[in-house]
Amino acid sequence: MDIIKDNPLKLYLRYLFFSFGSALISSLYSVVDMMMVGQYEGASGSAATAIVAPIWNIIYSLGLLTGMGSAIFWAKAKGEGKNSNELNQIFSVGMGLTLVISLVVWILLIVFERQILIMFGATEALIPLAEKYLVSIKFTVPIFLFNQILAAFLRNDNDPSLATVGIICGGLFNVLGDYLFVFTFNLGIEGAGIATVLCNVVSLIIMCLHFFKKKNTLKLVKPQEIFKKSKSIFFNGFSIIKY
Repeated sequence: MDIIKDNPLKLYLRYLFFSFGSALISSLYSVVDMMMVGQYEGASGSAATAIVAPIWNIIYSLGLLTGMGSAIFWAKAKGEGKNSNELNQIFSVGMGLTLVISLVVWILLIVFERQILIMFGATEALIPLAEKYLVSIKFTVPIFLFNQILAAFLRNDNDPSLATVGIICGGLFNVLGDYLFVFTFNLGIEGAGIATVLCNVVSLIIMCLHFFKKKNTLKLVKPQEIFKKSKSIFFNGFSIIKY
């Protein structure tokens, strides 16, 4: 598959299929968590996962910001005939921005977890449950953001199927993991958080296999004009997540 030379309709349909599949599976994560936790913890468990949902959506959106923003910038540069070094500079800046943003969110969640939960409507009765759900997620924030940027770049680097396989496998693991950790191991809402983390670890490991393939063109290099490239990434990214 060549995104420059192949038939546009064929490329569009293939990318539509893989992108739709990935988005569908990703949207099921929170639904499955709420269903399993609701069965185990009751109404309080469902309410706690609903309170955490905005936090999850923010993390997901920040991953889209750098992922889609840098991938669009990368694809545009490739279409303009930029050399591999210029393309890899964009990839490197995107990865660097993802790391910085994930570290900031990481620290905010660890330091201000209680205040953030209260801001999203948690009561004193629900805070302990919400904290149990977040206990594993808040320490692994970078994994969620890097999943998004790798999925976006794999689609552009002629490997959309691997990105979809990674997300689907992660989604299936999340369903099985929820049942295993919530009910079998009797961990309740904390088990749902563990399953969410592990399913994203599975997705990340699968997508990292792309870097061992011969067709991989993505490499980390020392970038130039970091501020200029970051500005373009944010501009493209915000135009995506605002919808």
